[in-house]
Amino acid sequence: MTTTRMDGPCRPSYRTLSTLALAEPEDHVRELTDWVEHASARTGVPGAQDDWDNAYRWLRLAQGLRAISFDMSYDDGGMCSAGIDFDAVWTEMMEGWQLHQVRLGYVRAALEGFVRLLHPDAAKPGPAIEAAEQKLQHHTDAWPLHASEVAEHLCTHIPDRVASAGGSIAAGVVRAIDLHEKAVQGRVRIPEPVADADAKIFPAGHAEVCAAKEASTVVLLGIQMLLAAAVNENRVAVYDDKYLLDGKWVPDSTGGSRWVDEEMPYRKYLAVLHLEPGEPPEL
Repeated sequence: MTTTRMDGPCRPSYRTLSTLALAEPEDHVRELTDWVEHASARTGVPGAQDDWDNAYRWLRLAQGLRAISFDMSYDDGGMCSAGIDFDAVWTEMMEGWQLHQVRLGYVRAALEGFVRLLHPDAAKPGPAIEAAEQKLQHHTDAWPLHASEVAEHLCTHIPDRVASAGGSIAAGVVRAIDLHEKAVQGRVRIPEPVADADAKIFPAGHAEVCAAKEASTVVLLGIQMLLAAAVNENRVAVYDDKYLLDGKWVPDSTGGSRWVDEEMPYRKYLAVLHLEPGEPPEL
């Protein structure tokens, strides 16, 4: 089978930094799930904790998602080698793409749950996230690093029908939800492998995979914004400290980074939980 890759996957710059890089979705959602486990709602509304726990369970489901298995083979008893190669490459493509699509559905469900709990008057998540952004615009220490860049990158994959809101996280969340809705309604194009002049089969659909991946990420960042605003308003209580077992790079006040290898209050950890730990500094 010939599966040499061409036109490699989309890799936004915020995922390739030597320090303060954005973590992969599976690591990002694990850390956010851990954070939510160490917090609770303070709304005083009957059933609020049940709503919080249900949103947590959706995150827990997303955190537990490891792989999706496909078999796109169509064996009619007379397939040529190129056809077999095509189905094998397509299988691998679908496993990666659908992994992000399914995770997107889970994290969206968690977001919707937190919005219903913290913003019961909001008909959709977009306005709730926008309100959180406005409340945090003067609290730079609570603003997740790269959040605006993720929203901007997602906009390159999912152009809006109206004027762009720049790096607004709310705009990114709206696009992510739109992508999920289109997939549910069967209006998303399913990518297929491509062949070259020698009939060699190569994976394709890199833009579709990246869009689903970054959509999940921007929804997770939207949840962080929503929770950060609620923490600042004392509507969400956070317990304990986060013990950074292997250490982590976090932004410092000068725009650079500093290495932390001790405990960090969960309240502060919310703004950096989505970052790759990185390699420790040389002694």
